[in-house]
Amino acid sequence: MEISLSDLRDKQVTTVSGERLGHISNVILDSTTGKLKRLVIHSEGYVPEGYKLDSENMLNIPFETVRSVKDMVMVKI
Repeated sequence: MEISLSDLRDKQVTTVSGERLGHISNVILDSTTGKLKRLVIHSEGYVPEGYKLDSENMLNIPFETVRSVKDMVMVKI
């Protein structure tokens, strides 16, 4: 299954345990390798342990934590 980066924008992000993290604002990739690096999420208030919001109220989650992309994006953190 292929998904375009534009399809990810504004998708809801939740943890596998059901905590709502927010909506995808951006996706960062490595320009050298083309590998997806992280999701930039506009936070809805819940910040998982070990993570923090940046100065623009965004949460950066490593892309390798993504477990499912359907109606929403599910991450394991």
